[in-house]
Amino acid sequence: MKKLLIVVLAALLAACSQGLSGTWSDSMGMVSYTFASDGKVMVEMLGKSQQTHYAREGDTLKVEVPDSNGEMLEFTLNEDGSLQGPMGVRLQKQEK
Repeated sequence: MKKLLIVVLAALLAACSQGLSGTWSDSMGMVSYTFASDGKVMVEMLGKSQQTHYAREGDTLKVEVPDSNGEMLEFTLNEDGSLQGPMGVRLQKQEK
């Protein structure tokens, strides 16, 4: 019973934590995504910033498109820490 409780608690903690924070941007600096561990993300594109939400499901990030009716963009978190997005967009994590 104790083992089951420990497994359930570990799964809940992993599910509750988005586990992603920091800024990722493309190589040309035209777009950047700043993720917070609370599920919010600031999207900056061509000088315009909008806050939206994201959810992490394993190695997949689903980012809500701002001002849409729940449309989502999907990114894959690669082993090297980069994000692979739609239409070949690749974002690298920016160091502070």
